[in-house]
Amino acid sequence: MALFQYKAIDSLGKKKKGFIEAETERDAKSKLREMGLMVMTLSSKAGVNAKQNLKGESLLAFTMQLSQLVGAGVPLYESLVAIEQQCRGAPYHRVILSLCEQIKAGSSLSFAMSTYPGSFNKLYCSLITAGEAVGSLEIVLEKLHQLLAKQNKLKSEAITAMVYPVILASFSFLIIIMLLTFVVPSIEGIFAERKLNSFTTFVLTVSHLFRQYWWLYIPIFFGSIGYAIYRLRTPAGRLWIERTSLKVPLLRTLVIQTGVARFCRTMGTLLQGGLPFIEALRISSDVVRNVAIEEEIKKAEKNIIAGSSLGKELSKAKLFPSMVAQMLSVGEESSTTVTMFNRIADMYEGDVEKTLARLMALSQPVILIVMGTIIGMVLLAILLPLTDVSSFAM
Repeated sequence: MALFQYKAIDSLGKKKKGFIEAETERDAKSKLREMGLMVMTLSSKAGVNAKQNLKGESLLAFTMQLSQLVGAGVPLYESLVAIEQQCRGAPYHRVILSLCEQIKAGSSLSFAMSTYPGSFNKLYCSLITAGEAVGSLEIVLEKLHQLLAKQNKLKSEAITAMVYPVILASFSFLIIIMLLTFVVPSIEGIFAERKLNSFTTFVLTVSHLFRQYWWLYIPIFFGSIGYAIYRLRTPAGRLWIERTSLKVPLLRTLVIQTGVARFCRTMGTLLQGGLPFIEALRISSDVVRNVAIEEEIKKAEKNIIAGSSLGKELSKAKLFPSMVAQMLSVGEESSTTVTMFNRIADMYEGDVEKTLARLMALSQPVILIVMGTIIGMVLLAILLPLTDVSSFAM
């Protein structure tokens, strides 16, 4: 459905303006006439772009507010209208307004949300569908809020852990640029008409090339970064990252722990929300964000449909820790699968935090050693000729 902005006059002669959802402009005018409004102007609004989607903290806040309002007994449409009134002017206002219009027109919340996949993914919509089917929408919204809160926490911890190494690497790179641009040229005159060793000559040549062609290196540098980002965002680039990350020792541990935590947390939430096991398994395989782990889950799914159990199938998987398979087998035997999924998720989310801290603690000395070595080599190239007193002209 398209969104139209209108200006109209009501039955009392008062001017009104707002937005309305409709298939076509003709349908929009019909809806406005049914509301007792005489249309003055009607214009189509552009579709939702990436910046207007509900993501991160905004999606978390929307889910929490909707959960609280619905849980307090406020009808769904009135709950959405209350949220829409609070977020006017926000980038994602367009999405919430559309939800209000679609609910008012008789659509279900899950269907309305499915029209905005950039804001509400398959997991979100499936849980809402299950909540509507069993009449427990407020419980499902609460579970979604908890799930989103844990996902955002893991993401923020990862970003926070990367801040210091990035700043350290950037500062070290800046020092190297300053050495080559300002320090080396300022003392180059000392070495005039002297025979220099090959190492010092190489550093001076690099300094010359950097100063003479800086205007060429800047677009090459930013162009390379832009191209790398573009390539890594393509399906082939993402596949390369996902497979390569499993070959680096400490990074492999982090990827597996993160994938297991996401998988188990999603499975526990979906099963608790009332989704069938196979459907929950298919949705959960999409959130691990690693093609190798996803392939193992899909392989297990085929055997489960044939009559096997998840615990038994994951025990054959190479990337899933044996403890996960053992705990799930115990949960399946004792009919506490949902509880076991949540316990595994809690355990591995804690492990992710520890591995992140270990990885970032290790990256700092590595950056210092690499950058310190480069800086030291530049300084050594400058100092070596100064130690050769006999080479100075008398």
